[in-house]
Amino acid sequence: MRREITQGTTLTYLTVLPQDYKDDKSYPLILSLHGYGANKDDLADLARVIDPRGYLYVFPDAPQEAFAGIDPSARAWYERGGDETPEAVADALHALDGLVNEIMARYRVPELQVLLLGFSQGGAMALRYGLPRPERFAGLVVLSGSLRRVEDLRSTLPPQRRQPIFIAHGRTDALVPLEWSRQVVAFLQAERYHPMYKVHAMGHHITPQLITELRTWIRGVLRPAKIE
Repeated sequence: MRREITQGTTLTYLTVLPQDYKDDKSYPLILSLHGYGANKDDLADLARVIDPRGYLYVFPDAPQEAFAGIDPSARAWYERGGDETPEAVADALHALDGLVNEIMARYRVPELQVLLLGFSQGGAMALRYGLPRPERFAGLVVLSGSLRRVEDLRSTLPPQRRQPIFIAHGRTDALVPLEWSRQVVAFLQAERYHPMYKVHAMGHHITPQLITELRTWIRGVLRPAKIE
């Protein structure tokens, strides 16, 4: 799998091209958003373990430094925990919107051929950006994530709420409590969504068992490219 780093208009991103990639072929896209204090490389191994041939993968750097002046490679979508400001969230959503439009045009990805995945803080971003856009995203994935300030999101939800959503969390997660993900699920169910919810014997990370479940789910909502 070939890796390319691009300084995009709004965000820097890593692209992982599938094996035997053909420039004249359109591939379904899996866009993965890292968590607080990580960067575009953090989730890059997902390309290898989910499907190395059937999907195009993009991993952006979040727009902010997570620890100002300490480690420039540690990025954040907005302030940590419950301290996020509406302005920072709006800036992050704007940057992500620019990235999505750019990569869909660059790689000729049709609407509904994109899956939006987020880990931890990236999971909140996946919900905030993906839920209002069911015409664009075939499904949403939230891993070890939560969603604070849900009242800001409610008014942006579409009338039709059939978008597939996969949520997984660790029973012993010490960074994002399990109860927070349960609150996300309860919010979505109250808004007439039907998320698949998985709780695993793990902490704030991704296990092989979770990958197996996620791979099956992804193939069900976004078919991989046919390899000739």
